[in-house]
Amino acid sequence: MSGRWYTALSPSSVLLLLSVIAVLLPLLPHLPVWLMTFCACLIAWRILHDLGRVSLPGRTVRIVLILLALAALFFSFYTLFGRTAGSALLALLLCMKLLEMHTQRDRVVLVFLTCFMVVIGFLFSQSIFTGTYMLFEALLLTAALISINHHPASYLPRQTLYINYLRLAVRLLLPALPLTLVLFVLFPRVPGPLWGMPEDVAGATTGLSEQMSPGQISQLSNNDAVAFRVKFDKEVPPQSDLYWRGPVFWHFNGFEWNAPKDQFRLRLETAIETRGAPIDYTLTLEPHQQRWLFALDMPVSLPPRSRMSAEFQLLSLRPIDKVTRYELRSYPRYRIEPQAASFFPRYLELPDSIAPQTRRLMTTWQQETSRPAALIQRALEYFRNEPFYYSRQPPLLFDDPVDEFLFQTRKGYCEHYASAFTVMMRQAGIPARVVTGYQGGEKNPLSDYLIVRQSDAHAWAEVWIAEEGWLRVDPTSVIPPDRIESSEDLLRRQPRAERQLIELTWLAQSFRQARYAWDAVNNRWNQWIIGFNEKRQLALLSSWGMPNIGWQGMTVLMISFLAGLLLLFGVYLLRRSNAPLDRTSQLYQQFLRKIEKQGLIKQEYESALQFAHRIKTSRADLAKDVDRITHDYNKLRYAAYPPEYLHARFAASIKRFQPQGRS
Repeated sequence: MSGRWYTALSPSSVLLLLSVIAVLLPLLPHLPVWLMTFCACLIAWRILHDLGRVSLPGRTVRIVLILLALAALFFSFYTLFGRTAGSALLALLLCMKLLEMHTQRDRVVLVFLTCFMVVIGFLFSQSIFTGTYMLFEALLLTAALISINHHPASYLPRQTLYINYLRLAVRLLLPALPLTLVLFVLFPRVPGPLWGMPEDVAGATTGLSEQMSPGQISQLSNNDAVAFRVKFDKEVPPQSDLYWRGPVFWHFNGFEWNAPKDQFRLRLETAIETRGAPIDYTLTLEPHQQRWLFALDMPVSLPPRSRMSAEFQLLSLRPIDKVTRYELRSYPRYRIEPQAASFFPRYLELPDSIAPQTRRLMTTWQQETSRPAALIQRALEYFRNEPFYYSRQPPLLFDDPVDEFLFQTRKGYCEHYASAFTVMMRQAGIPARVVTGYQGGEKNPLSDYLIVRQSDAHAWAEVWIAEEGWLRVDPTSVIPPDRIESSEDLLRRQPRAERQLIELTWLAQSFRQARYAWDAVNNRWNQWIIGFNEKRQLALLSSWGMPNIGWQGMTVLMISFLAGLLLLFGVYLLRRSNAPLDRTSQLYQQFLRKIEKQGLIKQEYESALQFAHRIKTSRADLAKDVDRITHDYNKLRYAAYPPEYLHARFAASIKRFQPQGRS
């Protein structure tokens, strides 16, 4: 049955269907299950029709199907625009086109639609795998277009046809590589994106969120996906300085921390008193669909097209929906707002009814000492000395998350500790807020950059002390190692030098080395392909001896290169037209010289078939030999893939052809 199915479909149908399936596969994780199932049914319907099992639906049925599918799409996304909804709509229309494909023109239109769909994959992923997969899709579509315009001989095996189509597709695509390279390197980059599109409702892919709810999640996943990569100009700072600042929360309703957008403020001037040497670095951020930009505490420079909030959080002007590369300078030793008065009411606000037991504890401590530094140290000692545990699977907290955590469960992760500590400080009259982001990182030993993963997501607190300003306090860091439940979390707490001493099995070591190697490849792809921005382009051209070249100069340079490529291509075509005749033409010229001796001369306007007809009209005795030679010549000259044996037969026919004078 499988053999009959394989031969029943034409090569063009097989290649077309494979092309459609290939462009839909990358969309599987992003589109609804019902839609992909519906598209699979449409593809199966087309296959059954090409096998002669069913007929294609009429116009009325197609209209009903598309209307029902559009309605389902709208109720799934509540829109037909945006990245995900728009991609779903295009996938639906592409598969519906299969049900009205009858003529060769319909097949060509389907190829062009599929070519447009290839680009959709880059809207969801810009990885090196996606780029390589797109090349495969382009190859498959080119082979499909060739098969549509070629009518193969019936005697050629199917495997030979597919190999020949793919081989010819490679030959057609290879000359486009120099042109692609020139356009990529020299096409003027613009500071902003080339296009915009409505934001998706989909949440971020980062380990962070726009709010923090300690006690509402009973299990924290260990996501090892890359959040961003960092290349330092000098040495990597110590682990204690690797706090990557992200969203800052100050409003607490007893269960959830957030930062109300209606009270959001931008900082017009950065009031930072720096100490010590700065740290310069380049950060390559993976897309996370939010506006957050991450930086080491404390950044003193802003990336292009970004702003800084009143809480010293860096924010992009548009969502980070693609790999973004920016350079920063930070000072690990700093003071911010040391002279500000305690007019921060929002950093002291708390609902009156929350955490009464914690309030009584803080009142007792305040009776013993009123100094803020002493109260902070007392709270940290409380976490260190009492039986608190760091756990990714803490119990749920229902009635009062702070009191239940501090006096009952005493088990949680960074959010629990940062939240409870901030509440304790506010109850003691010390302004405090919660900062989320990432802590630490993992150096790739095969390269010179740091990898920060989603599992490094972290939360800590900041407190304000007069004459000192805002100070970072990480209550999670005081938990003793023997009270950290997860070995992965314990490993992150170890210095990098001690991590290397931990013995691993050869399989684990091999897996880790392969993981580092693949990440290094991805990093190179991000830096030189995805992150090839205006600055990198100018730096590359400057290294070629063209400093300070503007977009006008790059345009002239690009046009010059393209003109040079066209000139080289023209020279190639000219030389090819003046090149010696191929073996088939040489043999046919031998035939013409032999027939000239009989007074029969081929005219320039005559085709081989016309000349053969004229020969047979005047010399019937040569008809059989001339027919065979002309037939083989046309096959060898104009058939896409003539059989190999035909060359030998044609040469033998020319050699045996010895016309005699007219009898």
